[in-house]
Amino acid sequence: MLCIFKYLFFFITFFVFTNAKSLETDWSAGAESQVRLISPITNNNNQKEIYLGLEYQLQEGWKTYWQSPGDGGFPQEIDWFNSFNIKTLEIEWPTPMQFEILGMQSIGYSDHVIFPLKIVLENESLLTTIILDINYLVCKDICIPGKAHLELNIPSGESNLTQHSFILEKVISNIPQKNLELSFLEVSEIKAYSNDDFISIEYSAIAKKFFSSPSVFLHTKYGLPVNDPIINLSANSKNLEAQFIFNKVLINDDKIDTQIIISDNNKSYFSTKIVTIESNDNIKINNYLFIVLIAFIGGLILNGMPCVLPVLSIKLLSILQHENDRASIRKSFLLTSLGIISSFILLATSFIFMRYLGYSVGWGVQFQQPIFLMVIGLILTLFALNLFGFFEFAIPNFANSTSISFLQNNYNTRDFFNGFFATLMATPCSAPFVGTALTFAFTQSSLSLLYIFIAMGVGMASPYIFISILPQMLTFLPKSGKWTVYLKYFLGLLLLGTILWICSILLNHFNYYFILLSLALVITVLILNHFFELKKTFTLVAISIFFIIPNFSFFSSNYNKLNLDWLDFNLVSIEKLIHEDNIVFIDVTADWCATCQFNKINVLNSSVVEEAFSKFNVIKVKADWTKPNKKIEKFLQDNNKFGIPFNIVYDKNNINGIELSELLSVNEVLETLNKL
Repeated sequence: MLCIFKYLFFFITFFVFTNAKSLETDWSAGAESQVRLISPITNNNNQKEIYLGLEYQLQEGWKTYWQSPGDGGFPQEIDWFNSFNIKTLEIEWPTPMQFEILGMQSIGYSDHVIFPLKIVLENESLLTTIILDINYLVCKDICIPGKAHLELNIPSGESNLTQHSFILEKVISNIPQKNLELSFLEVSEIKAYSNDDFISIEYSAIAKKFFSSPSVFLHTKYGLPVNDPIINLSANSKNLEAQFIFNKVLINDDKIDTQIIISDNNKSYFSTKIVTIESNDNIKINNYLFIVLIAFIGGLILNGMPCVLPVLSIKLLSILQHENDRASIRKSFLLTSLGIISSFILLATSFIFMRYLGYSVGWGVQFQQPIFLMVIGLILTLFALNLFGFFEFAIPNFANSTSISFLQNNYNTRDFFNGFFATLMATPCSAPFVGTALTFAFTQSSLSLLYIFIAMGVGMASPYIFISILPQMLTFLPKSGKWTVYLKYFLGLLLLGTILWICSILLNHFNYYFILLSLALVITVLILNHFFELKKTFTLVAISIFFIIPNFSFFSSNYNKLNLDWLDFNLVSIEKLIHEDNIVFIDVTADWCATCQFNKINVLNSSVVEEAFSKFNVIKVKADWTKPNKKIEKFLQDNNKFGIPFNIVYDKNNINGIELSELLSVNEVLETLNKL
């Protein structure tokens, strides 16, 4: 009999103990999302202040919203007034992320999130009944409102910890720090300015160490749209300035109650302040002038990229044709400048139209299309054959109206379209400053995108504009003579090198038979043109055949890139690799990206960097964007990148990643790895 009581006591103790270790509500009903309430304690522990957790479990790809949701959506609403023995209930918001849903920029959370609830009791000696009615919204391809009714009793008295105590303690520890002295910052300050059209909310901070990849989120009562702040870091990465600019009609008060979360490397700080709006007429000018300057410098640097070399060589040859005639040189360079600026305006207009239609936009993505590559290859081949003297061809006369009569001369037309061609060849290059300008352009209004592209165009055209103003700068060039023939051959060889580069990219789309047949077409046309007079006919027939043969499956690519040292981005889970305590280096690259090839040859494949990768057991992941790829495109968009190269390093302490420069250096890679 005593033995029976002993076992009965054991089972009662076991079930009581199990219940004490698990205090939560049932999950709410829902296919896309479920919500429940969890408690870290079994009783209130005779304290007036307790924490619970409001846990969301979302299906893959579904999102819910932060307290400032952005362009669409709404934050969760919690009705707790039917509860018993609760004086106040306050929700704590974890650090959010920015994402795009249904073409709108929003801020919130994905997959799984727990919101700590800070509850103050009226009487700690009484039973507390928490009754929550929650309305929220989850979105993916569509938005679905959710509702949850949750009830949980917390008895009074001494408490034991439940199985949720550890996870909730971890969540609370990751809530943005509100004590500046305990945070990763030395200084945190919020100010606001206005002029006749805009209000600027400006945040400044100084890090105790340095900023790596900071994000800044703003919340006010006005429900402002998502506006990526323009973040400027000092040379030592310790000082940060972030500026949010909104239309003045959105805010009609003299004071703003602002809340800002700044996060960097898994650390975050919550800053709140009621700021008085001060008058400042230079808001728009100071901010936009800085971005315009960045765009101008980026465009200027594009002239030095290898992609533009074919056009520069053709331009050099055209200078010699003017025989040092200053007036002709001035007109030639002005027309090329006009061609460059016009092409950037055309690019901006195309991007605006594509974005309006809902298509993704990016810098250099046209090089992913085989037809575009074939057209560029054809143009380069014609230029090269012309330089080698196999045949002469005239650029068609496109101008018959008086409005563009300056193009009626063949040389004028050639100079103008040299500018267009220069821009086309520059697009696979992402020079320093270009990425910053593109990120601003593609994340702001259509008008902002237009003036940023105009600034880049003026920057790229500035050397031509400078020479058109001072054509005497070219008087050092000798007069045309026999040496120009050899120069033409040399420039032709440079163009052949560029054609080989285009062919290597085409091998991602077609096989070697396509390249050999294309070469056979060129040789056949040259032979026929030598013996017969029907040059245009033979050339047009060959061009037609060139564009028809890709339709035959026989010429499809069977080209496979094997790289045993790098993992394929499409076949791995970055989150899983980070979770397994790995250092992950991601290289987003493409065969058509000249800067990517520079980084690979001079930095990533260097013995010093390879030794460092081996020393730190770095997992190297390559994202090859040579051809269109939705997963890589989304990864770039999630990181607010619209061009490549893009290199980023992750580890368990840097789950948001440490971004590297577009133009890599060995020292930068080594310093980044040593910081981890």
